[in-house]
Amino acid sequence: MTGYLRAESLKMKGSISIRLLLFIPLCFWLFGIYTSLFVTKSGSFNAYLALIFNQWPLVFLPIGQAIACSLNISLEKKSGNYKTIISNNLSLSKAWYSKIINMVGYQLLSSIIIIVIALGGSLFTFNEMPNVLNIIYTTFLITLAFLPLIPFNFVLSQYFGTIPTVITNLLGALISVIWLAPYSTFWLTPWGNMLRIPAATMGIHPNGTQIETESPLLDSSILGISTVSSIVYFVLLSILFNVVFKKKVMK
Repeated sequence: MTGYLRAESLKMKGSISIRLLLFIPLCFWLFGIYTSLFVTKSGSFNAYLALIFNQWPLVFLPIGQAIACSLNISLEKKSGNYKTIISNNLSLSKAWYSKIINMVGYQLLSSIIIIVIALGGSLFTFNEMPNVLNIIYTTFLITLAFLPLIPFNFVLSQYFGTIPTVITNLLGALISVIWLAPYSTFWLTPWGNMLRIPAATMGIHPNGTQIETESPLLDSSILGISTVSSIVYFVLLSILFNVVFKKKVMK
């Protein structure tokens, strides 16, 4: 398995996918600072952090990863569409899992950049140092909730290409923010999961506004449900889509 991981890492190294994952947080930082400069701080509610932890899981994270996964699949198709692996009787399953593991690693790196952006932008915009541990905790939970979308986007890209993959993620996020994230059904989709987490940890409503005191959305007990459902979805989708992926490649 180490050889497959090394091969996948070499293929991704210097690719547009990696540049995209690392470049999007920087663009998001400039967007967040520019937008929050026009917002007046209200009490203890930090509008910059609300923007970061609403727009990142709503738009930038799923769309950015959808494009990154699609570019990775596109690179594979241009380089022979796994014919080398098949002709040498190598394991498509290990190739599949190495893709997922490498993408998880780069997403963790991208998430670390988001933490730096959240802290630095808050200092620059409102001259305020937020709760560092809470920022790290929230970012980690959102990243964990996002993981099921990695195998999902890889398979969607393999079958349908970049545009349908991006549109599916956008629709999933929009549907979740309206009908799933504010309610007990949040855990049904990764998009709903990601948007519900900042509500419990930072008081940021899935629509990006401040949550009223005593709102049930502040209930932190949902974080356990979020964590368990995210891990279960990630494992199940990785295993299930391994079969789907191999079937498509072998055609």
